Amino acid sequence: MITFYCINCWATVPESATICPHCGDDIAVRQARADFVDKLIAALHLPEPTTVMRAAWVLGRRRERRAVAALRQLAAGADDGFIAASAVEALEKIGAPEVLGALRRAARHSSPRVRRVAARAMRTIESSEQSETAAPTTGEPNS
Repeated sequence: MITFYCINCWATVPESATICPHCGDDIAVRQARADFVDKLIAALHLPEPTTVMRAAWVLGRRRERRAVAALRQLAAGADDGFIAASAVEALEKIGAPEVLGALRRAARHSSPRVRRVAARAMRTIESSEQSETAAPTTGEPNS
């Protein structure tokens, strides 16, 4: 059985609901306006952990920079180590320099898994930054 949620208040709603009976949000309009990435970012807030981890994985795989803020928040706020690790892995795949602060915080998470994933992610991003900033060599001596 599939569970449906209001994307405004995250209350469970009937499948056929177009207006949330809990908060009054127009679910149909909000869904129609949202693109795929917006829906994935919204899924990071769902109470069902498997969906959250899948959404994080897809966002990372697509390297969606629009998701960085939501993934940083998820990595910092998730008590579940698997969810936090999924957010950290997505941030690693996105690889933007602005994720390093979140990775440093994740490296102090209570979960050893999250700390391990964050350490790897920081090494990956820092090494890619170093290779990008390395001066190209031409093989010719300077005069």
